[in-house]
Amino acid sequence: MKKIFFILFCLESGFANSQQLPEISLRDFDYTIFNPSATGVNKYDEIMLHHRSQWVGFKNAPSTQFLTYNGSLNETMGIGSYILNDITGPTRRFSASVAYNYKLKFENFKLSLGLAAGVMQYGIDGNKINLFDNNDQAVAEHVSMKSVSPNFDFGAWLYTDKFYSGISIMQLMSNKINLKSNDYKASINLANHFYITSGYKIEINDKIKLIPSFLVGGTFSAPLIVDLGVKSEFADNFTAGLHFRTNDAIVLLAGVTIKKNFTIAYSYDLMVSKLRKYNSGSHDIVLSFIIIPKNKEEKLVN
Repeated sequence: MKKIFFILFCLESGFANSQQLPEISLRDFDYTIFNPSATGVNKYDEIMLHHRSQWVGFKNAPSTQFLTYNGSLNETMGIGSYILNDITGPTRRFSASVAYNYKLKFENFKLSLGLAAGVMQYGIDGNKINLFDNNDQAVAEHVSMKSVSPNFDFGAWLYTDKFYSGISIMQLMSNKINLKSNDYKASINLANHFYITSGYKIEINDKIKLIPSFLVGGTFSAPLIVDLGVKSEFADNFTAGLHFRTNDAIVLLAGVTIKKNFTIAYSYDLMVSKLRKYNSGSHDIVLSFIIIPKNKEEKLVN
């Protein structure tokens, strides 16, 4: 019974009562992770690889990888996809999704509506759980479980050449994860996650641009994430920025673009929460490759 209680506690505290989706510091570079309607608003196709090592130095700290594709079919339709691998201690989430968006053109702006559909697998590796009572044979028994569940996300993205604003609901179905082994089973609800984001491009001169932005997100049962940031672009080749996530971290970021097709960006989270005593910060890296540039001068405002 102790073992069942421990696993249930881990699942409930990790899934039901907190942020279930991974945190990304380099959100400026790929909003399709948070909003399927951001897919296809560029005039080119792009592949991105994200890696995040969170709370470095903390045992069994979260590690996250994204592989995303973002493409435009024509003036009105876009497609995209992503693969996610997220590991935190004994728990692992693997998911794959395909997104479609439809763009409406108005006199002064465009509106993109997007829907993503996919599957996710949640698992728990009992071999990575260290229990306090090693003399209890029932507690010492290893339990590993996996479950596959469908997933849907929806979003809207309003944008111009200088402005963007989006809203999305992730894990739209709020369906259940059903985990079970030979002698144990549990059902954990997936919580709706919502994200609201906006940004505006300010042209200082022909070579320097500033892009202040914000993101507010989370679940309805946990404290909100508020991310305030500003990113600067120099001659479309260099990027530098600063973000602040409330009760979490100050984020420093930088990036470089080579020949307008390849971009590498890096960010470092300087912790300001109580966890700063137990880790050396978090690291993000993004690699981006434009594979079918149709108009190299037109870029997403972000």
